[in-house]
Amino acid sequence: MNNHISAIILAAGYGKRLGGENQKTLTQILGKPILVYLMSTVKQCNPKKIVVVVGFQKEKVMEQLKGEPVIFVEQKQLLGTGHAVMTAENVLSDFCGNVIVLCGDVPFLSFETINKLKETHENTHADCTILTAIVDSPYGYGRIVRDVSNNITKIVEDINASDEEKQIKEINAGVYIFKNKILFESLKKIKPNPVKNEYYLTDVIEIFISEGRKVSTWTTPSPEETIGINTPEDLEKALQYISSLRRKQ
Repeated sequence: MNNHISAIILAAGYGKRLGGENQKTLTQILGKPILVYLMSTVKQCNPKKIVVVVGFQKEKVMEQLKGEPVIFVEQKQLLGTGHAVMTAENVLSDFCGNVIVLCGDVPFLSFETINKLKETHENTHADCTILTAIVDSPYGYGRIVRDVSNNITKIVEDINASDEEKQIKEINAGVYIFKNKILFESLKKIKPNPVKNEYYLTDVIEIFISEGRKVSTWTTPSPEETIGINTPEDLEKALQYISSLRRKQ
C-alpha cells in the first residue's frame, strides 16, 4: 500500500460502559492493549502520517505508544467523534491524499480489510468510503440507511434511530476513508447533536450526500473484526474472537 494515505486513530474517550476509570483503548486482551493491536495493522499500511487523538488519561496512551511513529494531538474537550477528528486538521493541513479514520477501541481490523476499503475508495473515485458489516445484533451501533437504489442516504446513530431504522442489520464499523481536504472543509459545517451535544463524524456523510459528493461503502465478510470494545460483553466477544484466530494459526 502506497503512502498517499494518512491515518487518524481516535483514542480520547472515557469508556464509561467499561467503568470509566481507565483509558479503554489500553484495555488488555491476552496481555496486550487493544490499541496496540490496531497500531500494528495500521503500520502495515505504510501511511504518510499516523495521528493519534488523545484526551482522557492521555499520558498513559502516549507512554504506551512511546517510540511509535505517531503524532499526538489532544482533544481537550470530549465533544464527540467529529470534534476529535477536527483536532487533527493542523497536523494534516499540508497533506493532499486520503485519510483513514479509525477508532482505537476497534482493534482487530485486518490489513486485507483496510486494503479492500482503500481499493473501493480509489476504484469508485469516492470522496468518502465507509466500512460496514452485517450483524445479527446491531444494538448500540450506527445503522446504514439506504434508498431503493441501494445508495447510502445517511448513518443514523442508535440513540437517534427510529423503530424501523433499529431493525437495520447493516452497521457502521466506524472506519472511513476520506479525501483529506474535503473532510476538514465539511467538518466545519456540522452542528452538535441536540441529544448529546456532541459533534458526530457521521454527520459529515449527510453533508457529502446533500452536496452531491460520492460516498461508497465496502462490507466486510468478517463482521467479527469490527467488534468495538465498549462493554464487558464486547470484551468477552473480542477475547473469543482473537483466541479463535490464534487457534487457526
